[in-house]
Amino acid sequence: MQFTTQTEQKEQLSLLMDGEFANDHIIDEVSQNESLQSCWHRYHIVRDTMRGELHSSVLTLDISNQIAQAIASEDLYNQLPDQPNTNITTLPKAENLIWIHVKDFFAKASQVGLAACVTLGIIAGVQYQQSQTDNTNGSPTLNTIPVGVNVAPVGGIHQQNDQQLLEKRQYDKIRLLVQDYELQKRLNAH
Repeated sequence: MQFTTQTEQKEQLSLLMDGEFANDHIIDEVSQNESLQSCWHRYHIVRDTMRGELHSSVLTLDISNQIAQAIASEDLYNQLPDQPNTNITTLPKAENLIWIHVKDFFAKASQVGLAACVTLGIIAGVQYQQSQTDNTNGSPTLNTIPVGVNVAPVGGIHQQNDQQLLEKRQYDKIRLLVQDYELQKRLNAH
């Protein structure tokens, strides 16, 4: 009895493995068909795994034939159309190499020169701005002391200029207004 499709063969193989089908023809088919033999082996691995009886020595994965076939069928030495041909490629002349080095030198020198010009412009601009600021209000352009912080001189002598006195008076006035507000709020609450 010859099975018509491979699906039917695998179904009969599964039934035989479960003990539900006893047919000598399927055994003959398995002994002659390498595909059915590998299917028989896989079915047993799956059954043993589901029962928890699988040992690591049973799992041998031999894919060397598939890898050898893939390597044999792959074209490893094809030339891409946009790649240069190594037989036609020529080496550059010595004169061209000198010009390449000269171009590199001038490129680096121009970058350094540009950086020096930018630095000079920044320094000149800051000095000009400081001279303008000193003439108008007396505070430096790059003030490193935070606003509202009083700094005492090193000698311990405390000198206050008009600006600091004005800020202190404004602060005291605001503090007195807040105290008055709190007092009014307490009196009106009762």
